[in-house]
Amino acid sequence: MSAVLVASTAAVPVGAHPPNSTDHGVPEETFHKLWSGDQDGATDGANLSNGSAVEQLGEGTDVPFDSPPRAVERWNRGDHQEFPATNSSVSIHPPDADLTSDQFIKEAYTEVFAVQPSTRARLSSSRQPLYVAPDGTLRGTVDYRVAVPPDDTSGDRRVYWSLESHQVEETKLLVDGDEETTAGGSHTPALSYSLDGYAGEDHQLTLQANISVRLRKEVEVCTAHNDEGDCTNRESSVSYPTETVTVTDSIEVTKYDLAVSGFIAEYPNGDLGLVVYKNQPWLGYQLPNGDVRGVWRFYSARDKDWDTLVYSSDDGQRTAHSPLHPLQVNAYPIETGPTPSPRRNVTILDVYGTATSPPTLPSNIYLDVLTEPYTASYGIATRATTDEQPETVRAWGLVRGVEAERPADEFARIQIYESNLTLGVVNQTEDTVTVRVTLLNANTDAPINTAERDGYVVVNGQRVNTTGNGTVTTTIERPPGGVSARYEPGHWWLNSPGYTSDSDTVLLQGTVLQILSTLFRIGVPVSLFLLAVFFVDRITGWRIWPPWRSL
Repeated sequence: MSAVLVASTAAVPVGAHPPNSTDHGVPEETFHKLWSGDQDGATDGANLSNGSAVEQLGEGTDVPFDSPPRAVERWNRGDHQEFPATNSSVSIHPPDADLTSDQFIKEAYTEVFAVQPSTRARLSSSRQPLYVAPDGTLRGTVDYRVAVPPDDTSGDRRVYWSLESHQVEETKLLVDGDEETTAGGSHTPALSYSLDGYAGEDHQLTLQANISVRLRKEVEVCTAHNDEGDCTNRESSVSYPTETVTVTDSIEVTKYDLAVSGFIAEYPNGDLGLVVYKNQPWLGYQLPNGDVRGVWRFYSARDKDWDTLVYSSDDGQRTAHSPLHPLQVNAYPIETGPTPSPRRNVTILDVYGTATSPPTLPSNIYLDVLTEPYTASYGIATRATTDEQPETVRAWGLVRGVEAERPADEFARIQIYESNLTLGVVNQTEDTVTVRVTLLNANTDAPINTAERDGYVVVNGQRVNTTGNGTVTTTIERPPGGVSARYEPGHWWLNSPGYTSDSDTVLLQGTVLQILSTLFRIGVPVSLFLLAVFFVDRITGWRIWPPWRSL
């Protein structure tokens, strides 16, 4: 180990703070948005820094992201290596580390620094799993100190102690107790993992480190004395006491591995019909001319357990501000339901899900939150205006880098036909009218039986169903003017084949009084026109009267 980094004896700041400048290759425009949960509120010009606009924005408020920021992993990868160098006399650890001490090895520990890529999904107040990608990296820290016993030089038996060697022999990553990855000794191990099992399964990741020390113990024993009592002969023996300590730290994670399935169709006019089901909370999916966005937004905040570090030595403990600030991505709901974009191209037909009470964010996170239940959807049906059919369906996940792509031909394809609805009058009286509705497949003339599938026919506001021959006859109260009927098909993905809507209207033959009233309404303006033509002819002598002269 290198020379010890001396801990400051100054008082630790009451409020720990994030770094004030970017590092580790994180771009400026992203860096200042990563520190949700820090001390905000500098909203007036007197308290703002002279930095860039994005820096001043980060000082005044917390900033959400539309997707998990890649910069978090870049920061953690670089910040992980900022762990202070130390020697065998000092153990540097976070305040909540689980310390182990034995005869020679003292304050030994290992601590999980970050698992990435990962997202803490704040689904509700009681359910907030740490979603991790199926393949990722666990980063941790390991440290200890060695207590070399003091020499004992009194009496005829003298004992001399010295440190021969010490090291972190090995680090391991265990998944549910089984060894996953093994690496050499390191104070900042980074171990890869690959999770088996199904998406949504909980796993325990355990970081394990084996620490060993070897001391040299020399014992001198006086075997002869002179008359004055001084030792005149000593015999010595040398031994090498060893000690090994195993330390562990664990974190509970949930495998996040997004998968999609569903239905696909082409409307008669070329529009795309798509129904996508998924297995875990998602960010949305892509369409040829737009997309559907889920209810989620993201923020990044530091793990405050690392705000300070404790330096343990033979002289006691000292605490100092930590140079390490690991970040964690969090997802939280901000919309009550999914939204299409752009709305002129994409229409949401239906959403399948459950109403879920939104969580509250930590008290130091200042972001807009929902106060009413949101729909935690497991399926979304859409219609998109497009002139192309997709080859693949792509959905985005809540964990960075986790997406789902599935060929469109693996979705169940449903045929959608145009329907043909015709309406005819069977009988009418002054009080009622009897009409017959005929509903057919416009392509094949096959009858559409609405009694045996989702959907219905509406005749002047009344729902009716056609039968096996595609017709229905119904009597309704006679309306003025005419009768209208329309076909409201059920969801095409729930009924094969699917149909588009159609409608028809018939005018009704009126009674004698209605006919006379109609003739009167038509005749009065015509008569006034002819009278005007007659007077013009008499005044001008144009000889245009009667108008039918030239016929």
